Amino acid sequence: MRASILVGLFLSVAFTCSPAVCQEAVGGVRTHIVGIDIPNVPNAPFTAKVVVTWDRPLVGGGTLSRTYYTQVARDSQGRVRRETRGFVPANSNTEPPLRTFSILDPVSSIRTTCTKATMNCATSPFQPRLNISTDGGALSGGGSNAKRENLGQQTMSGLPVIGTRETESNAETGSRLAISRTDAWFSPDLNMDLSVVRDNPQMGEVTLNVSELVRGEPDASWFTIPSGYRVAGTRTP
Repeated sequence: MRASILVGLFLSVAFTCSPAVCQEAVGGVRTHIVGIDIPNVPNAPFTAKVVVTWDRPLVGGGTLSRTYYTQVARDSQGRVRRETRGFVPANSNTEPPLRTFSILDPVSSIRTTCTKATMNCATSPFQPRLNISTDGGALSGGGSNAKRENLGQQTMSGLPVIGTRETESNAETGSRLAISRTDAWFSPDLNMDLSVVRDNPQMGEVTLNVSELVRGEPDASWFTIPSGYRVAGTRTP
């Protein structure tokens, strides 16, 4: 997954999300917050929480901080369940509202997406990604101005991780350069990133951290549709 970021004017705000991407409509332009990629690899089961914090610079100075979390799980078959939730103020005790949850099944090649507001679920064909990079998909893949450096190794959630930093310079107005930075810490044991930090002069800083990680087979209820939800039918991509 490409960690692309589209930046708009900081005006009135509304949110929409998909399983790995949260979009904020800002001044008619959507800004994409790309989540941590969880590939459908078998034999690496776990449950965890992914905490996302966005420190967005304001026109005239200052920073607006928002946060949300998502619950994620993967079983030994490679099935992945993840949520999307809305942002709340970073200093708030408010529970981030659940919007959708999805189950991606590489065995049946079916994606099931359920919407909390309507209590409806839809299924669609799903093809898992086979190639897994050593950055978990957080980095851009390297444009002509992109540079990568090795950040070494450390331990997160009891697992060894490998750090990579990607910096990219893009022309802004006049002769000024906007330098974007992405730090990704990849776990070979789980084949995914455990921490990603994206820093962009216009976008601000987005931090994604995997926490409350428990390795082992998730309860089967993670991959079943809860009572009260209705499966509407198959959706063609």
